[in-house]
This record gives sequence, C-alpha cells and structure tokens, in this order.
Amino acid sequence: MKRSIMSAVVAVLLIILGLPRQAMSACANPNGTLNTTYGWLSDEGLLGGSNGKTPKIGDFVPFAQFGSLTFDGNGNVSGSHDTNLGGLLIPHVDSGTYNVNSDCATGTIFLTSNGFMMSFVITSGGQEIKYVSATTGGVNSGALRLVATTPCSVSTLSGYSYGYAAHGLVIAGNGNGYGRVGGYYPFADAGQISFQADGSLSGIDNVNFGGVVTPGLPIVGTYTVNVDCTGSTTMTVGGVDQSLYFVVLQSANQVMFGATPNGLIWSGTMTKF
Repeated sequence: MKRSIMSAVVAVLLIILGLPRQAMSACANPNGTLNTTYGWLSDEGLLGGSNGKTPKIGDFVPFAQFGSLTFDGNGNVSGSHDTNLGGLLIPHVDSGTYNVNSDCATGTIFLTSNGFMMSFVITSGGQEIKYVSATTGGVNSGALRLVATTPCSVSTLSGYSYGYAAHGLVIAGNGNGYGRVGGYYPFADAGQISFQADGSLSGIDNVNFGGVVTPGLPIVGTYTVNVDCTGSTTMTVGGVDQSLYFVVLQSANQVMFGATPNGLIWSGTMTKF
C-alpha cells in the first residue's frame, strides 16, 4: 500500500516538474512582464499594392522598419520608427496598446497611430520579442531587443568594432514613386565598422550587387548617439551615401540599423567583435 502511494506521489512530481514554468502558474500581471524599451527591426517585408485575393510578387512593395518601442507595464506602448517603403523613408511617432496573454509569453501589439498590429512571443527571458505582422495586406516579421541602459552617448560605442552581414534592395531608375519588386537591384554585403572617440567611424564593406562581387569598399563618416540610445551616421560606402539610423542594444553588444537615403532598402544588426 505504501509503495503504491509513494509511486503515485513520484508520478505527480514528475508531471509537475516536466511542465514549463509558465504552465505551472499564471502570471499575476501578464502586461507587467514588459516594462522597458526595445529596439525594433523588421525583416525585409512586402506590402500589398492591391486588394486581390491572390496577390503576386509584382503586386507588393518591399519595405523595412526600424526604431524603438517602450512598454509601460500597464498595456500601453509608445516610441518611434522609420519605414523604408519602396526606397522612400517615412518617419512615424508611435502610440498604442499591448496585451500579454496569461501564459506570460505570447500576445499582441496594436499601434493605433498607424493601424499596425503584431502577434508576438517573448523569448530569452524577456531579452527579445519575436513577432509577425497581423495586419492584412502586409507580409512582415522581425524582432524587438532590449535597448542599452540609458543615458547613452558617443562613448557608448567609442573604441568598439562591429561586424555585420545583411542584404537589401536598390531602386532602379530615378526613384520617383514606389518601385515594384521588378524595379530593384538585389544586393548582399558583409563587413565591419569601427567607432572612434572623436565621433568618426571607418570600416570595410564587401558587397555582392546583382551578382557582381566588389570587395574592400571603404566606409568613412561620422556618428552621433542620443541619450535614449538611438543615433545616426553620416557615411559613405565606396563613395556612395549609405547613412544609417540605429539603436544601441543591451550592453552595446549589438546595434540595429536601417539605411536613410531614398532609393535604398537596407537594414540589419551589427555585432561587437
């Protein structure tokens, strides 16, 4: 009899220990699990150019998004981001709401300022939020990652070097209006950028542009870092303007970036050496 009771107890304990931590008990305050600022970077996405039920690639405009969002722990979100839509940079001031489900891991964000909705999952103990667009007409996913502890300044990046690998699109022609997928040249690149104490930067970029490889393009320019850990560069790559907006992430180990010149869709993440 005692053996049977002991076996039952052991079985129950094994079941409990095998459950995910969040399945054992619901959060007392799910929205309170998000109460800080995250950098925001979307993967290269596509926005529907028509209302057809079965849109083709040619019906979409490529875009990328980058910026930051702050969660207040009570279901409200604010921030700002830039959308590079078809090679045209469009700034947004963001406000809206968010809801974390009782599992403390999944939820939604709705930016009332522009009607954009995301379905998300919180990963890495809250250090990262992965999302997919829940807005009809767009094909888009990406990530939010913890921003560096404020206040930031030029010294936050000074003396550090970062490597990156990314891809993007360059609009063909004069850039008037929104080019379609067939009106872009694809490229991929990888390289490194070093930030100096005097606000200058330098580096090397290796680019595959439309299938033609050009190694060793020099990166030269300057940079600024704001108190809120956002910043910008004024720089050229191989003599061509490829300036960036960026967000410095936790411990300055990574920097999310997006290109600012019209006609260029280029975004990614730099990682410290």
